[in-house]
Amino acid sequence: MKKVVDNKGRLYEGPVWYRDTLYFVDILRGEIHSLRHGKHEIMKKIGSYVSSLQPYKKGGLIVTSGRGFYHVIGDDIRLIYEVRDWDSRNRFNDGKCDAMGRYWVGTMNLEEKYPTGALFVLDKHLQLRKVLEGVTISNGLGWNIDNTKMYYIDSPTKKVFEFAFNLTSGEIRDRKVLVDLTRYDGVPDGMTVDSEGYLWVALYGGGRVLRISPKGEIVGEIRVPASHTTSVTFGGPDLKTLFITTANDEPDGGYVYAVESDVKGTETFECDV
Repeated sequence: MKKVVDNKGRLYEGPVWYRDTLYFVDILRGEIHSLRHGKHEIMKKIGSYVSSLQPYKKGGLIVTSGRGFYHVIGDDIRLIYEVRDWDSRNRFNDGKCDAMGRYWVGTMNLEEKYPTGALFVLDKHLQLRKVLEGVTISNGLGWNIDNTKMYYIDSPTKKVFEFAFNLTSGEIRDRKVLVDLTRYDGVPDGMTVDSEGYLWVALYGGGRVLRISPKGEIVGEIRVPASHTTSVTFGGPDLKTLFITTANDEPDGGYVYAVESDVKGTETFECDV
C-alpha cells in the first residue's frame, strides 16, 4: 500500500475514477480534488462543504453541496437543482449515479445521532424523489453487475442493506440485511463493487476495507494505516488499483492510499440529469 496524495486533507471522501483521473472531495473544506498521472490538484472550492461528485454526461462533474446539485466544468459552477423543502438538521452525504444516469444521494444528521436523514434520487427530468427516510448517516451506494440489486449503508446500523432494484423505473423494494458488521470496530462508510460482483466496504474507525461476496460472506480484508477509512474505488489503466480515502484524525489519516488488486473494478456511470 502506498500514499498517492501527500496533501493532508480534513475529510477526503467520494473517490471516483473517470477515464484517466481520480476525483475526490474534501467534504469539510468544500474542495474538489483530482489525481491525474501522479499529479494532485485542488480543482475547485465550492461553498462550505461538498459531499459527493460524479462525471456528468454533458461534460465536467456534477456535485452535491449545500442544498443543491451543481455542474462544475472548468472555472464555471452552475446550479442544476436546489432542494426547496430542506431539513436544516441535515446535510448531504454520499452520492452516486446509476446506469441510467440518475443521481442517488443521501442526507445525514448533523449531530450524527438522530434518524432525520433520507435517501433521494434525482432523475433526468429534474424530479427529486425521496426513496428512504428515518436514516441517520446515509452512506455507501452500489449496484450489482446486472443492475437487479442496489446496496446501501446507513452507517450507525453497522449493516449493509440489499434492495431489489428496477433499473428502468428506478424503484427499490424488498429491503434486507446483506451483512451485519457489528463484530468489527468502526462503522461501514463508502463502498464500491468489483467486476465479479463483490462489494468493497470501508470501515470508518476500523482501519480496513472488507471484501464481501454477493451472499454477504466476508472473503477478505485490507488493513489501512489510518483507522478512519472513508471510501474506496477502483481505478488505474486496468481498473485494478484500489484507491482508499481517509479522514484526518491521526498522523496517518487525511491522505489517499492505493493498493494493487487481483480483481478489476467497474466503470463509473455518467450522470444524466
